[in-house]
Amino acid sequence: MVTQDLTPEEIEARLHQVEEELHRSEKLRKIKEHESQEVHVEDDGESNWLISYADLMTLLFGFFVVLSAFSTPDAGKMEALKKETAESMGGKYVKPYEELSESIKKTLAEIDLEKEVVVTETAEGVTIVSKGTLFFDSGSARLKEQAALLMDKISGVLAQQAKGFRVVVEGHTDDVPIVSKEFPSNWELSSSRAGAVVRLLESKGFPGSELRPVGLSDKEPLAPNRDEAGNSIPANQAENRRIVIRVQKQLPKRLVKPESKK
Repeated sequence: MVTQDLTPEEIEARLHQVEEELHRSEKLRKIKEHESQEVHVEDDGESNWLISYADLMTLLFGFFVVLSAFSTPDAGKMEALKKETAESMGGKYVKPYEELSESIKKTLAEIDLEKEVVVTETAEGVTIVSKGTLFFDSGSARLKEQAALLMDKISGVLAQQAKGFRVVVEGHTDDVPIVSKEFPSNWELSSSRAGAVVRLLESKGFPGSELRPVGLSDKEPLAPNRDEAGNSIPANQAENRRIVIRVQKQLPKRLVKPESKK
């Protein structure tokens, strides 16, 4: 074996190289130990309830979304809620159909019929009540000339300000029986009168799909037709003979068009 003598400088260089190798190996060892060390997080259990709470809120949200999709909102209750909310917050409640109501009242004043026709605002819309004698002669379903003028004016207001509204026309009679070839009873008379008003509105351009005629005979009187002794009360009977026009966003359930079968 041949050996070679090293100078002191070469020996020092070799030792320095060995020290660097050892230092590099030590650094690599520490890095590997750090990577392999498991990170342990203390959990006192207080955060577990948040997961269950979040799941519950998600399920409840989904439930109410499905529930609202199958429900039909009640316009009256919604407006009552809006009014209570506005008043409780110190705000001012604005009636949703006030502009339409004022326009109809103005139209009635222009043709001097504001005393013959009563216009009221409800949570569902606007109700127009007219005396039966204004629209029809006794025992007839033919519109009088003055009534035709009235409906011509009102239909113009509805066409402009009640787009998307539904109109229900109710015919009411007193309890005096009618027997004729054309009208066997007050049912037919009240229905024909409501139909006559509906046909006029449709002829003025109001969509027929948004119109509903209803004949109620003498079943919903405003005042008793007779006293306790059975005697007729002419003033009350005259009040009960009327035409009621309900202009509203939402139809009563009994008048909603059923969905067609697919």
